[in-house]
Amino acid sequence: MGWQGAVKSVRGAFVYTIKTVAVRQFCLGLVLLVLSGCAIPRPGPAEKIINAESADLAGFTLIDVTAEKVANYRVQNVVEGAGTAGVPAAPAITLSSGDVLRVRIAESKEGGLFAPLIAGGTAFENVRVDYKGMISLPYAGRVKVAGLEPQQVEDRLRSRLAGVTFEPQVYVEIVSDRGSSVLVSGEVKAAGRFSLLEGPLTLIDAISKAGGPTKAPHLIDVIIRHGKSVKRMPLSTVMSGANQQIRAGDEITLVSASKVFNALGAVKKNGQTEFATPNPTLMDALAQAEGLDLTTASNTGVFVFRLHEPKAWLDADNRWQPGPVIFKFDMSKPETMFIAQAFGMRNDDTLYVTVAPSVEWVKQLQPIAATMNIVKGGATVARSLDAMQGN
Repeated sequence: MGWQGAVKSVRGAFVYTIKTVAVRQFCLGLVLLVLSGCAIPRPGPAEKIINAESADLAGFTLIDVTAEKVANYRVQNVVEGAGTAGVPAAPAITLSSGDVLRVRIAESKEGGLFAPLIAGGTAFENVRVDYKGMISLPYAGRVKVAGLEPQQVEDRLRSRLAGVTFEPQVYVEIVSDRGSSVLVSGEVKAAGRFSLLEGPLTLIDAISKAGGPTKAPHLIDVIIRHGKSVKRMPLSTVMSGANQQIRAGDEITLVSASKVFNALGAVKKNGQTEFATPNPTLMDALAQAEGLDLTTASNTGVFVFRLHEPKAWLDADNRWQPGPVIFKFDMSKPETMFIAQAFGMRNDDTLYVTVAPSVEWVKQLQPIAATMNIVKGGATVARSLDAMQGN
């Protein structure tokens, strides 16, 4: 056959291989096109799927929020407290185990068991109230003082010393108190124990002494414990008028009560975010998500998913029934801007913005364009090789 015939034979086989590969790539492109039309990648369900199926999907109710319907789901107003504690009267200070006292005893003349009054008397420093609520002093013995005010302790000591001293004078001062203090801990900047000896404290006073909260008030709850009594309330409620006087022995704990929403889909900032305001609206949530992604978002497909809505649907007796709800907002309408400012978001709501149909259509066209490029490239190579064979 000769070397020229051998070369032509190799070229022919190579052209056949290239053409076969091109055909296979074309077929693969068609398969990809069909598959892409069935399942286009997106961050969640398409708008038409929600509109068509949500009413029967897992019991969800689809509510197209209009100016008339938004009245049922308006943003919650700030709840004012019932009043304010103001500046309360000084509470009675009573002693308890762990308190430390300074006791000064004096007699009216010299030569007695204690220094005379003119010399300032005899001072007993760091007299601690023991676990049984008692103190011990010379000539007075062990004396029960727990639950007594300092003046009552003075009277009790005076009566104990009346038979052994001459006209005893007794003065009791609290040096360090545990029972007459409050503990503030949790989400505060400087947790600690604060005494009531300087004067009465309100709840806001005590939190201020602890440096204030570490987060915004609407993200904090206050727990007040006194003995077996436990009370919990939002800090925002306390600061809006429900301040109250605290008592000796109270334990005040500030705990995080984060209120968050989830932002998904065609928004600029996806993820879980704490509400920036105590009474957030849909417009607030959109602002925190940095708005719609203008390159992909459908302004008619803005949804809020809520798992527990008290006003999900009306029964036959025109009574509201609870359940999961999908709220729909058509942001292409000017009035929806006002509706979004009136609609109240709730803790754990999910804001979801669908991808525009035009963007999905572009995704469908991408496999076609890729396939055409592959076929075009294969055909170009085949023509070049055909030309080489002709030579």
